[in-house]
Amino acid sequence: MAVTTEKRTYSVDEFWELCHQTDKRLELIRGELRELTPTGWQHGVVVVNATRLLSNYVLTHRLGIVLGAETGVLLPIGEQDEGQTVRAADVAYVQRERLPQGALPARYADIVPDLVVEVTSPSDTYAMVAEKVNDWLRAGVRMVWVVDTSNRQVSVHRPGQPVRVFGEEDVLSGEDVLPGFACKVSELFAW
Repeated sequence: MAVTTEKRTYSVDEFWELCHQTDKRLELIRGELRELTPTGWQHGVVVVNATRLLSNYVLTHRLGIVLGAETGVLLPIGEQDEGQTVRAADVAYVQRERLPQGALPARYADIVPDLVVEVTSPSDTYAMVAEKVNDWLRAGVRMVWVVDTSNRQVSVHRPGQPVRVFGEEDVLSGEDVLPGFACKVSELFAW
């Protein structure tokens, strides 16, 4: 099914149905559909490396869960008349204490991750990345890592703090969000 291009506001339920009737990758940003472009190999390897590094640490220490790319999160941002937002991080971590009891939600959850990893693609503009980071932080994410594949560095964003940039030889830390986790930035780019 083709995704409609008419200008309208979608509800989360309509968005859920539409996503399961199309082969397009979409996000819902303030009620409007945004199509995501397929990523390249470099992006895919970095996402898998970040997922593997975080998952191994989180599972070993039983700290929570790591969510893979394209997992939709309903963000509590924006005004009621703006429409709702469902974002999908490349990688996300949620602390065990914040997870629901029993089964995990089958649909989008409004459980905001503690850590989000966004990996840049050649098609990303500065404005697009900044909008994503701001949405995540406004929603309550405690730390966002933006992995810049072209410059092979990571910028760390925290609410109310200056952005810090780490190069390949630097050590990236989970800080108080994922205590004890550390890896060299170069590990994200290993292939």
